[in-house]
Order: sequence, then structure tokens, then C-alpha cells
Amino acid sequence: MPVTQKRIALVGCGYTQPTRRIEKDETDLAMDACLMAAEDAGFNPADIDGINVQVHHYPPPDIATISKKIGMREVNWSREGGNGIGPVGIAAQAIDSGLCKAVVITKIMNTIAPVATPQIDPESGGVGGPAQFEVPFGLGYSMQRIGLTGRRYMNRYGVTEQQLAQVAIVEREHAQKNPWAFMQGDMTMEDYLNARFIAEPVRLFDCDVPVNGAFAVLMTTEEVAKTLKHAPVYLKGWSQSDERQQDHMLAEKLEGLHPLANILYKDTGLSPDEMDLWFLYDGFSFFVMHWMENLGLVPRGEAGNYLEGGDNIRLSTGEHPLNTHGGQLSEGRLHGMGHLLEAVQQLRGTAGPRQTKKKAQYAIISSVFPETGAAGILGLE
Repeated sequence: MPVTQKRIALVGCGYTQPTRRIEKDETDLAMDACLMAAEDAGFNPADIDGINVQVHHYPPPDIATISKKIGMREVNWSREGGNGIGPVGIAAQAIDSGLCKAVVITKIMNTIAPVATPQIDPESGGVGGPAQFEVPFGLGYSMQRIGLTGRRYMNRYGVTEQQLAQVAIVEREHAQKNPWAFMQGDMTMEDYLNARFIAEPVRLFDCDVPVNGAFAVLMTTEEVAKTLKHAPVYLKGWSQSDERQQDHMLAEKLEGLHPLANILYKDTGLSPDEMDLWFLYDGFSFFVMHWMENLGLVPRGEAGNYLEGGDNIRLSTGEHPLNTHGGQLSEGRLHGMGHLLEAVQQLRGTAGPRQTKKKAQYAIISSVFPETGAAGILGLE
């Protein structure tokens, strides 16, 4: 998508502690995260006039109720749904066009409630769309599809289990420096390789961790952002794929950058080698490798070699630290919101014990599936 005419900044980060059980009403979880984001920014919650609520379950909570609990005086713009960087770009466009002045985006995870799946009716259980040719025959879960694409990818490029393991192992190291991360225990190569297969070659630790809770980010104009607590972190640009496909049914076809990456770099005037920090969507560890290549961060087929030993992506030694918050494999499954909040904190220098030693100017973020997702760049300038 084209960059906005105005410079739009991300100014506040809010969290609730991820848990295995829902310990509060989900609207209260969203309220807590949104109010924390406003407090983090030094922004009056009553002055927020735009809101995006993202959920992964059915039925969704009422946006009006959340808005009232936050204390918003008026709602000039609202939206439901989306994941990660995509909704940030859409909110930026709303601010840019004058529909609203400040937007809070909150992600609520309730893993106990039924999952909201467009192809499956949550009441009748009926299946439509492409899923009707798979679900009745046993191919009904993401990890099964990732098993197909993952094995094909490993065979094509000679990726080893030990190379893939570095994503999970290094992210766990990072999570141990993050108070909001759900998984805090050590993980060794032996732990990874001894974990059970979920859908070979997908192991337990290749899968993100289901959690309950809410995260939030606050956005506003450059003029307002410069009056708040922290150095503004700007959305330099973003791009989202409109393509919808069953990736596991297609042969590996890309040789260069993904089309959305071409758009992203063209719109921002930046290049892959300028990306200091990598926040790559890791619903499954395989996704990290695909995103590395689709975004041109490494040459096609070289992700496995880059991950060898883990030092290139490690917080303490890495040329390009990866998912310094622990990612979804260890912080918990929040569909990319954790990546976004960590990128903001790393760039403005408020990440505490996990703050990178290198002076980072730009962070690249990806969201959801590598072939049908979104990507964006945040920067300090």
C-alpha cells in the first residue's frame, strides 16, 4: 500500500500477562491493555477516537463496550479483525485521511471459545469453500498443511532439523528476558529433537503457544507523538497480499522477492539490507525461513544456512536479532501483535534487559502466512 501523506507514529504499548485460562472478561482484558498503552504513551484515553479490535474466536466481543471501558469520548472510526501489521497500515490510513486522530489496536486471544473460521460455520459445523475438499478427509489443521510445505521446502533446499531448531531455541532464550512471555524454561537442541511430532516434520516446539490475554498499540499523528513520553516510531510503509490460495497445493514458485516485498521497498525507498531488526511471523518455525526469503533478507534457499548455529539471529551476537521478545513460539500466540510491540520498544530503546546492543534504525515486521500475509517497516526517522 502507498505510504501515508502524514507521518503516523506508534506511541504506546500495552499488555496483559498471557495465561492458559481466561481470568477476566475479555472486554476487561482489552481495557487493561488499551489503558496501559495510553499510559505508556502519556496520552489521555478519552482522546482516543479510533479503535480496532482483533479476535480469533466466535462470537467477538462488543466494540462499543470496550470503547466505553477505555473511556473514549467518541468513536470516529472503528474496525474489527485483522492480524499484526496489516491493521496498523489500515489505521494509519484512517488517521492520514482525517477520519480520526488517535487509534488503539487491541488483540484479544480467547483460546477456549470456538475459533472464528470463515469456511466453517461455528453453529452448524458445516464446511464450505476450499476446505470442503480437505476437512472431511482429515486435512483440517494448519500444522498438517505446514507439514506438507515444510517437508517440501526442507527437501528442496537441504534444510536440516538442527538449522530449523535454532528458531525455537533462540526465541526461547529471548523470551527469558521478557516478563510478558509465557514460556520461560530452558530449551536445548536435545529438547527440541526429542519433542513429539505433530505433523512430521513439524514438532511440538515448531508450533506457537496458545495463550489467553490481550495486547494493544496506540497510534497517532507525528505532531501529537512528539509531545508524548517516548521517541516516536514511525510506520514507514506496509504492504498486504490480496492473494488467497492453498499454499500446500502449489509448487515452490518464487525465485526473487515476494510481490508484497517489492511494493514495500519501492514505497519506502528502503532495501532489505537496511533492516536492522527482524520480527518475522512464527506461527510455525517454518514460516520464519519463508519470510526471510520472501522479504529478501537472505537469498532464496539460504535461510537454513543463515540460521546455522543461531548466532546470526541471537540477541547477544546477531547481525539481525530475530523476534527478541520470544516470538509466538515462546511469548505466546498473539497473531503478530507481540512482534509489533517489541519492534516499537526496541527502536525507541525501552526494551529493558532484552534491548539490542546495536543502534537500530529500521525494523521489518511480517504477519501471518508467508504467501498471503502482510509486511511493514517501522523506523525512527
